[in-house]
Amino acid sequence: MGRASAPDGTALGEAAGDALEVVQDDDAEAPTPLKYNISSMPADYTLETLHQKWRSGDIEIPRLQRGYAWTPRQASRLIESFMVGLPVPPVYLAMGDGEGSVVIDGMHRLLTVFSYMDGRYPEGGAQGGERFRITGINEGSRLYGKTFWDLGDDDQRLLKSAILRATIVTTDGPAGGGGGGGGGSSSSSSSAMSEVFERLNAGGTRLEAQEVRSCLYAGDLGDMIRGMNGDKDWRDILGRPRPDPRMKDAEMILRYMALFHAGEDYAPPMKSFLSGFMAEHKNPGVEFMDRERARFAGICRDVRGALGSRPFSNGRGQIRMPLFDSVFVAFARSAGRRPADLGERFGRLQSDEEFAGCAAEAAATAAAVGGRLRLAREILFG
Repeated sequence: MGRASAPDGTALGEAAGDALEVVQDDDAEAPTPLKYNISSMPADYTLETLHQKWRSGDIEIPRLQRGYAWTPRQASRLIESFMVGLPVPPVYLAMGDGEGSVVIDGMHRLLTVFSYMDGRYPEGGAQGGERFRITGINEGSRLYGKTFWDLGDDDQRLLKSAILRATIVTTDGPAGGGGGGGGGSSSSSSSAMSEVFERLNAGGTRLEAQEVRSCLYAGDLGDMIRGMNGDKDWRDILGRPRPDPRMKDAEMILRYMALFHAGEDYAPPMKSFLSGFMAEHKNPGVEFMDRERARFAGICRDVRGALGSRPFSNGRGQIRMPLFDSVFVAFARSAGRRPADLGERFGRLQSDEEFAGCAAEAAATAAAVGGRLRLAREILFG
């Protein structure tokens, strides 16, 4: 990963806006299946129909991690393209569990259309909330300077009846063997859809796995994790005052939570396992979220108190993910027990040869993950 040029004075020269670096057990790409069970079909919608579907909740536009990025000129030229009959690239929609769909490519195009029809730029961008007027085109155009409500009736109908092609994507996960599974149809399906989203949205910068999940499985779980990510003791454990821009710290919280709740059912690769858990639990109940917030805050407080700041760093500013997840899950399963010699026990855990083998890079097998979770609990709290 590239490093930012301006350090913030934190230990080891880390930069506040720089991506968190981790050493984990499955850094390598999981093998791509020989074939995914993915089907797609085209559908031509009027912009008015898409707008109505969005307003009624039938189309979900994922939260944009970096906000609405289009300039007024880009947005205006898209509207002009529809008005004058120029071709516009299709959008891709993933069918969800119910009748609705999630946008996996074309978020800016759809947000631009919807916000123009609603009269104001989308929140989250440089012009967020401002009145949306057509600009950046020829000033002699009949559209120049006009909001949607300034258009004449004929031009309003012209825009609302303009056609945008959507490709509807459905998936049942990988076909047959060949890796990338993650165990179970739910995990396999979410893995396949994550792959579609990631490849369509990669652009010039490859999306990190948690960035994909935060868009594709946006919901109460993701919102809860973002809130938990600001915990003061958690930030001190990581040694970083602000959340990671590439969401590596948010993925760490998801990883701990998934292994705590479903570690017995873990099947590699870890990336697919985490995607499956987030897909299945994207909108948990209030009781679940209250319990998870309290448990996480308590673990962070206890880990910080017993093990100090940055206990999972390898000395080069990198987080050792297998050490982190096994310790956090052990704390979560300890029923509140906190031996007085936890610091000494933590040292024994790190020097244990069997644990080292289970926590080595490229050791994300079910046996290795289960082994290190067991050893951490036995050594720390046995």
